[in-house]
Amino acid sequence: MEIDSEKYIKNFILDSVRELIQIFSLIICLIAPTIVNLAGIIKTLLGDGSPTIENAKYYYLMTSGNWTMGCLIAVYALFHVIRKSNKEKIYNKGNIYHNKPYWWYWMCSNILGYEKCNLILVPIYTQYKLILRDTFEKYPFEESVFPQKEYQINVERKMNEINPNSKDVNLIMQDTYPISCKQIPSNFKTNTTIWVKRDFSRFGERVYSKELVDTIVEEIRKLSDGVTLNVFSTTNPKNTFEIVKKAISLAERGNVKHVNVFQQNSDGERTFANKPHRVM
Repeated sequence: MEIDSEKYIKNFILDSVRELIQIFSLIICLIAPTIVNLAGIIKTLLGDGSPTIENAKYYYLMTSGNWTMGCLIAVYALFHVIRKSNKEKIYNKGNIYHNKPYWWYWMCSNILGYEKCNLILVPIYTQYKLILRDTFEKYPFEESVFPQKEYQINVERKMNEINPNSKDVNLIMQDTYPISCKQIPSNFKTNTTIWVKRDFSRFGERVYSKELVDTIVEEIRKLSDGVTLNVFSTTNPKNTFEIVKKAISLAERGNVKHVNVFQQNSDGERTFANKPHRVM
């Protein structure tokens, strides 16, 4: 899937205005003392006398230099202003596609202090990375957005007849939208394949299906140790979260060695990209 660089950058800026302003503010805090020569200003205010108990901290700040003072101001702003203001905010807001690199998510969590992240409108391979690596402390889901409903789940299995001992397994999960065989890249079609399908009355219906999650978890746990799982999925974020946590994010207790997630194209026949994203 080709990416329009100009559109991607514009979308990234629109989706990250708050964080970009915060980073720019930290840069200003860092360089401002050098620009205004804060050390010189303090020296003028203190005069040439020896430090006293009352002005000792300002004297030693002056002697530490402008760059040191800039670092101290930036650290104070980060921990006492920015991280404090982000703590209760939910990252990823608005009706926009949150297609951002993983390192940016990591920075927003570990540096800027976001603890909660919305997974709606996030590319599915990025969802897997965020969930598997516990990048954020919480991934909130509103029950009104993903109401729980019961559905019949159908499972189909096809073995790899060319190489029965292959450790590559396709897991095709049909949830919000249907998936057809022609949407799967041709060089993966001969793999052992497990189709898990949720019956639905209309396309685009986002619901939490415990039956779907439980069935997929059971199918993954049946696989032999050391498999590479090729994921082709239209699961919504709530179901994705439950599947990853219950069947894949098991550390050394799991049987899955690697996970490749294929991103679906947004136009045409909505085929899956030939090149996967390795998330584990």
